[in-house]
Amino acid sequence: MATCETTSHELAIHGGVPVRDTLLPYGRQSISEESIQTVVGVLRSDWLTTGPKIPEFEQAFAKYVAADYAVSFSSGTAALHGAAFAAGLESGKEAITTPLTFAATANCILYTGATPVFADVSPRTLNLDPGEVAGRISSRTRALIPVDYAGHPAELEAFLELADKHGLIVIEDACHALGAAYKNRRIGSISHMTVFSFHPVKHLTTGEGGMVTTNDAGLAETLRRFRNHGISSDARSRQASGQWFYEMVLLGFNYRLTDIACALGLQQLNNLDGNLSRRRAITASYKAGLAIALMTFPAPNWHTNNSSAFQCFMA
Repeated sequence: MATCETTSHELAIHGGVPVRDTLLPYGRQSISEESIQTVVGVLRSDWLTTGPKIPEFEQAFAKYVAADYAVSFSSGTAALHGAAFAAGLESGKEAITTPLTFAATANCILYTGATPVFADVSPRTLNLDPGEVAGRISSRTRALIPVDYAGHPAELEAFLELADKHGLIVIEDACHALGAAYKNRRIGSISHMTVFSFHPVKHLTTGEGGMVTTNDAGLAETLRRFRNHGISSDARSRQASGQWFYEMVLLGFNYRLTDIACALGLQQLNNLDGNLSRRRAITASYKAGLAIALMTFPAPNWHTNNSSAFQCFMA
């Protein structure tokens, strides 16, 4: 988890004011000794990947966000790709999303052969505007991909209503919103699929990694197969059952997250609420200490407990 803490040796005094001699670090993750020892334990075990830490992390994560299922991936981008595939995106189909996001949000649509359609954001929230989206839905539209920009949840209820009306799937890019809530429901439990990232600058890190949460058993099964070459079972379950035979049932990718990463993720998850509080405190310090506002994010009234997600200087 990156907190953007500053150490005293990085500061110099200029005109009586402490000023950094170096650029603010891109990220400075917080890894406890307990986390290190947990990872060492996995390194000494029989399973470095496709082992028991993967379902353990997935189940703990699903419980935290109050979702029925969580499926881990090797990165947030891989998780977005898996969600786009599970949603049925393919050549000739379209997905509507925001241009105000990281490239992976739109790229995951292109990976499937589908076409991204951009709609504008609301000036109140900088999130995708449901009204703008409604005007771009066509017979080719298969999915809506709102982004919880800077940790502030998008207007999910409106997107789900549009999806229900037109038979669409909502893929929520929540890579910066772990720990946030929308109308007193945890992000990760609301949309058809919700995607998280575990890059070192995010709230929880596994080094690299991602997760898709869903309440749909069919989507969860498709996601599991997609991340494992499209194979219908994994090595650990085959070993446990004494079965060597498996089938490839769809064209998938090697997007598996390792047991090493999941062990770290479990420890990070245990410390997540404290990490979120620290990030909010750092954000408040920047707001109070800066003479001018670097960026302003209005606080929409439909959600609470938002994440301060874009490093330290964005709230």
